Amino acid sequence: MLVEIPKTSVEELKTPFLDLQKIRIFIKREDLNDPLLQGNKFRKLKYNLMTARDVGADTLLTYGGAYSNHIFATAVAGKRFGFKTIGIIRGDELNANSNSTLKAAAYFGMTLVFLPRNEFSDFKSHLTFPAYLNGKVYILPEGGTNGAAIRGCAEIIKDIIIPYDILCTPIGTGGTMVGLLKGLAGQQEVWGFSALNGNWIDAQINALLHQEKIQFTNFKIFSENYFGGFGKFNLELINFIKWFHNEKKVTLDPIYTGKMCFRLWEMLKNKQIARGSTIVLLHTGGLQGIRGFNQKHNTELPLGKHRQKQ
Repeated sequence: MLVEIPKTSVEELKTPFLDLQKIRIFIKREDLNDPLLQGNKFRKLKYNLMTARDVGADTLLTYGGAYSNHIFATAVAGKRFGFKTIGIIRGDELNANSNSTLKAAAYFGMTLVFLPRNEFSDFKSHLTFPAYLNGKVYILPEGGTNGAAIRGCAEIIKDIIIPYDILCTPIGTGGTMVGLLKGLAGQQEVWGFSALNGNWIDAQINALLHQEKIQFTNFKIFSENYFGGFGKFNLELINFIKWFHNEKKVTLDPIYTGKMCFRLWEMLKNKQIARGSTIVLLHTGGLQGIRGFNQKHNTELPLGKHRQKQ
C-alpha cells in the first residue's frame, strides 16, 4: 500500500514592521495537505499505515483525550485505507456525542471506549486492551509519535526549497520536531514551541533523539509559559488568532500553531530575533479541533477550510 501526501506551499507572510530589521517570515502550509487527514498527523500516519498493512493488521487501535487531533486522524485514515479503528478515550464521563471530535471519529467508524482517568493511565502503562477484539491489531501511541511517525515528519524538509535560518514548529509529543531534525541532518536551526507547561519535554525530545540515533543539537525548546499549560488560553491569544486570520489569511488552531505564532510575534516585537534572519513556520494543522474549542469555551475563532465530512 502506497500512501502519498500532496506537497504544500511555503508562503511569505509580509510583515512591514520587520523591514528595517531585514527579517522575513514564511509559513509551510501543512494545514492544506488534506481536507481531513491534515497537517503533521497525516505525516505521522503515513508509514504507520503502510507498516500496518504489511504486517497484516486489520485494526488500528490508539488512545488519547476527547479533543485529540490524532484520534480524529486515525478514524479518518481507517475509513480511507480500509482499517477498523478503536479509540481508547480518557474520561468515562464522556460519550460519542460529547464534542465534534468524538462525533466525527464515530462518524468515520471508530469504536470509542471510554476509560476512567486512573484506568486510562494504567492502560497507557501496560497497553492492554479488551479481550473481545477480533483480528490483528496495530497499536498507535498517544499523539502518534513513534519511529515511523518521525520518518514521515522528516519528509517535510524536502518540500522547503527556499533558503532559511530557523524552522519553527509546535511541540506536542515531540515526534514532529525530531522528524524535522532528522530531515535537516544538522543544517538549519529548529525552534520548538511546546504546547505544554514545564521542561519535561526536553527529556522527551532527548529520548526520541537517542532512539533515532540523532546526535544533532541545532535546536531550542520554548516551554508554554504564557497561558498556563496545555489547552489554556486568554483573550490576548484569541484576539491574536483572529488578527492573524484577518491580516495573514491563515487560520490558526489555539492549542499548537496559534501559540507558536503568538510567542514568535512577541519575540519579533521585542527584537529578540537576529537581524537578517529568515524564518519558516510549520503549520501543523489541527483545525478540526477549533469547532470543539469554540463549543467548550464559547469563543468564536475562525474555522478555516477544514471539513468534518467528505
